[in-house]
Amino acid sequence: MRIAIATDDGITLRFGHFGDAKFLHIYEKQGDDFKLVEVRNNPFLDEDDAHVHNDQRKAQKILDFLSDCEVFVAHSMGIKSRNYLEKKGIKAITLMKKGLTIKTALERTLEQLSDR
Repeated sequence: MRIAIATDDGITLRFGHFGDAKFLHIYEKQGDDFKLVEVRNNPFLDEDDAHVHNDQRKAQKILDFLSDCEVFVAHSMGIKSRNYLEKKGIKAITLMKKGLTIKTALERTLEQLSDR
């Protein structure tokens, strides 16, 4: 399972919308642990609609960019974007707590996935 984590600093989950993150860290679950397999710069930050929320065009761009990931994790995500991704088979996890480390975010993501 490949999990995309929204972050601005590589340490904590980005406080804010998924699509506005500076970086998207890609993790793979390996046994009881996670391995960081790639760090991607968000190529959509400088576009005219970069900070538009709940936009399906932006969600489609991010979905295409992260087409190898089954789960997107963020502090928040617009409901329209979230629904759009989930219709496409992507699990959208929002962990609305400020200051979560990526490690804690991954652990909470697994808890939420096992509850579904």
